[in-house]
Amino acid sequence: MLRIAVFVAVIAGAASASQGFARAQTAVQPTRQRVWEGLYSDVQASRGRDAYTKACASCHMDDLGGHEYAGALAGYPFQLKWEDGSVAELFGRIRAMPLGAAGSLTAQEYLDILAYLLQSNGYPSGSDELTIAIAAQRWPRIRIERQK
Repeated sequence: MLRIAVFVAVIAGAASASQGFARAQTAVQPTRQRVWEGLYSDVQASRGRDAYTKACASCHMDDLGGHEYAGALAGYPFQLKWEDGSVAELFGRIRAMPLGAAGSLTAQEYLDILAYLLQSNGYPSGSDELTIAIAAQRWPRIRIERQK
């Protein structure tokens, strides 16, 4: 009987500790609501332009206009394709590139490229850099809203 009481106390303590950890983690996790909140910095987008040129431009073109099998990453075609998508979905797609070499860039390079794409599509910059916590945020969902 004593063993059962000790076991129950240990389980209850672990559950309480994990709930506290989850609350603490949620409290420090940055959340954003809209793409208009300045999700990236200009410095980050500049690094993203360089990474894009090296890893993406051969298919998506220097002007982000796309080519045959590689869709446009800026302008109306991009807006049309992603208007109901989220930043997290776009980030996932970017991380699946380049074609045939998915995951070959660093996490920071993928974030920087995403920042460059957001900048190229007219979304405002902010003072902080885009992080994985924001780029992969599932809830609240950050929709890629069409330019007005």
